[in-house]
Amino acid sequence: MYRHDRLEFLKSQHELAKSKGFFLGYKLVRGAYMEKENDRAKDNNYKTPICDSKFATDENFDDGLEYIINNIDTISLFAGTHNEESSYFLMELMKKYHLENNDERVWFGQLYGMSDNISFNLANYGYNVAKYMPFGPVKDVMPYLIRRAEENTSVAGQTGRELNLLSKEKQRRKLNITS
Repeated sequence: MYRHDRLEFLKSQHELAKSKGFFLGYKLVRGAYMEKENDRAKDNNYKTPICDSKFATDENFDDGLEYIINNIDTISLFAGTHNEESSYFLMELMKKYHLENNDERVWFGQLYGMSDNISFNLANYGYNVAKYMPFGPVKDVMPYLIRRAEENTSVAGQTGRELNLLSKEKQRRKLNITS
């Protein structure tokens, strides 16, 4: 959803699916190739397809969530996000549209080892959660993991906050063992 045209693309694909009688399944992500696409647009002298700002990307992502949940009878959702606010937003949308926490058409997903606090709490409240792990040749997997790490450390304070939460959980478990 880092491209400014993706919400309209989603809507057009939905219209096509309805007209042809099939259902959609979407994995919604913010994206990770912003710099590469901006450079390519500059090198090839065309307008960049990337949203103007992080705020616009977040807004596009959340609008995509709302569009899918509003059309949940014909689109299933896998929300691939490490963004806590978007996770809360999706939870609120599910509540607003009277969807059960474990509705099989809605899944939350985070990369294995990242945002485990989000994954744990969602699962604890009965939401469908998947942790995904990339695999393949190191030369292919490492650039992906580096982009994910950079993307998630760019969220103000998220890495420090997650380390703090892990430290608190470790301390809590120590106290439970000795009591």
